[in-house]
Amino acid sequence: MNIVFFDIDGTLAKGTQIPPTAVNALHQLRLNGSIIFICTGRPYHYAYRHFYRYANGFITNNGRYAHMGCCEVLVNEPLQKQLIDTVIQTVTPQACIHFLGVEHGYFIGDQKKYEKDCEKYPDGWLLYGYHPEIPVYSFDLSYDRVDQITTLQEVLSDLCVLNPHGPHPSCDVTIAGFDKGDAILQVAERLGVPPENTYAFGDGKNDRCMLVKAGHGIAMGNGDPDTKAVAEYITTSIDEDGVANGLKHYGLIP
Repeated sequence: MNIVFFDIDGTLAKGTQIPPTAVNALHQLRLNGSIIFICTGRPYHYAYRHFYRYANGFITNNGRYAHMGCCEVLVNEPLQKQLIDTVIQTVTPQACIHFLGVEHGYFIGDQKKYEKDCEKYPDGWLLYGYHPEIPVYSFDLSYDRVDQITTLQEVLSDLCVLNPHGPHPSCDVTIAGFDKGDAILQVAERLGVPPENTYAFGDGKNDRCMLVKAGHGIAMGNGDPDTKAVAEYITTSIDEDGVANGLKHYGLIP
C-alpha cells in the first residue's frame, strides 16, 4: 500500500480548481489502491470543504492536525499558550494574525480588516479578539506590503518559517518543532505504511519538510527553487500536467 500526500496551492490546485488531468490522475490512483492525503497549511474546514471528494484524509495547519474518514484524528498538536502569547506580543501591530483551529479561529488586529477577512471564512467561523479557550493549530499573517515579510521573518526566526502567498501581502506559518513532514511520518506509522511507500508533492517553502521526510519527494516544475533543490524528482508544472506526470514517473498510475 502507498500513501500519496499533496499540497494544495500551486501543487494540486489553483484556488479551488484542480486541473482535469490531475482529477483523472487522483481517480486512477485510488482505483489502484493508494491512499490520498491532502497536506496543506490551510485549516481543516477549508481543505475538507473544497477537496473532500478527492482524498481519504487531510493533514492541515502545516502538519499540526490530521483527520481521516468520518472521525479518526491522527495528529493533534495544538499551539501552546506561551507560543501564542509570544507571537501576539512580537507581531502586533506589524501584522494581523489569523489563529486557525478546527471548529473556529480568531483574529488579532484591525477590526476593519477583520470584517473584510470574515468573507473568506464560513459565517461565524472567525471570531474577533483573543479566545484562549479555542484550540488553534496554526496562524496566518496579513500585512500592508509584500516586503514586510522580510522583517516579520526576522522577528519570528526562532519560532517559525513564513510561507508567502505569492503577490498577496499574507503568509502561512510553519511552527518549529512539528511540521508537514513530521505529520506524514506519524500518519504513515498510524496506518502501518512503511516510509518508503510514502510520496509527497509540493511547490512552496513550507513543502520542503514534506519532500525531505517522505520516502519520495516530488517538486512541481513551478515550485520554489529551494523546494526543488531537496526533491528526489522534479515533475512538470501544475499547468503542464505535473501531478499526473509525477505519478506516472513512479508507476503509481498507468
